[in-house]
Amino acid sequence: MALSGPQYSTDELTRTKGQMEDFLADEAKLSKTRELLQKVPEDSVEAKTLKMLERTFGCYIMESEEARTLRAEATKIEGGLEAARNTLTLGATIDGKFEEMSSVGLRNKVRVDPDEATRKACYEGLSKIGDFVTENGFVELVKVRNKMAKKLGFLDFYDYKVSNAEGFGKIALFEILDTLEAGTRPIMESARKQFAAEKGGESALDPWNQGFLMSGDIVRRMDPYFPFEKSVEQWGRSFAAMNISYKQATMDLDLLDRKGKYSNGFCHWPQPAWVKPGGTWQPSTTHFTSLADPSAIGSGYTGLTTLMHEAGHAAHFANIQMPSPLFAQERSPTSVAYAELQSMFLDSLVGDADWMAKYAISREGEAIPWEL
Repeated sequence: MALSGPQYSTDELTRTKGQMEDFLADEAKLSKTRELLQKVPEDSVEAKTLKMLERTFGCYIMESEEARTLRAEATKIEGGLEAARNTLTLGATIDGKFEEMSSVGLRNKVRVDPDEATRKACYEGLSKIGDFVTENGFVELVKVRNKMAKKLGFLDFYDYKVSNAEGFGKIALFEILDTLEAGTRPIMESARKQFAAEKGGESALDPWNQGFLMSGDIVRRMDPYFPFEKSVEQWGRSFAAMNISYKQATMDLDLLDRKGKYSNGFCHWPQPAWVKPGGTWQPSTTHFTSLADPSAIGSGYTGLTTLMHEAGHAAHFANIQMPSPLFAQERSPTSVAYAELQSMFLDSLVGDADWMAKYAISREGEAIPWEL
């Protein structure tokens, strides 16, 4: 998030992450949990809580000493890669002059700028990220992670992550995804041919052209109806109308793009919500971000969409009333699909015609026209 202070350093992040994973990987805690499970009724609240503890500890405990060493090595490489990425200067050469931009700014120009040369330059600016990370530890990180996962009996690191989060492995997942891909491939191929024919030829399918030709002009015309300064109001009114509340949560919002800031929206919880043993309520503390640039065309729409998405995560986890904080955290064994369902539904509202008719209002108080 480009925050200053020693508590936000890469070394401190690596240290605290290691401490957390050591806590969750304590075999004594798992043994104690299983011992207590034998002493409580199977259908009791205590049993439900202990089973969650058992499942969580099981995701992090590594019986192999070599696997634990590899996990620590992976964490160190990951921290170094993140630190290096934060120093990368991105931008594009436009009309012979280099213009520094974040990845967010580059993506926005690829999507909405009417000049193809500018879009191509910005796309090429984005592509430098791939070269940079592969030269600064990403390949080594993948190798170490895969080696660690294989020591634990998994096919690779992805298989390890999917198994912990979703309860089934990568083979089962790709059986589902391959069926989906094969079933939709003819539709996709037909759509691409039709799109190229309608938009002037194969160049319409170039990555710096396709998004703009699909919606770039519409995004520009919609821009006046999504001023980002109204985003917090639109979020609040929308959620309130659906009776979504945050149960006394404390929320820190960081909504604008800036140099050095992590270039993807996210939401995390320094304090998860839970019901304490005495029945008292512990509200959540949530930090979430968006990446708006109020001066950029189209950024109001994308910034609001990200805000609604991350605010959806925050609302979801703020309202989990369970007797352990482990029920209200985003790491394994919490399912990714389960976590994203809430937020993706809520961010989809921004593209809904009914929603836009009510909430997409210009600075002059004009509602978005129906033809848009």
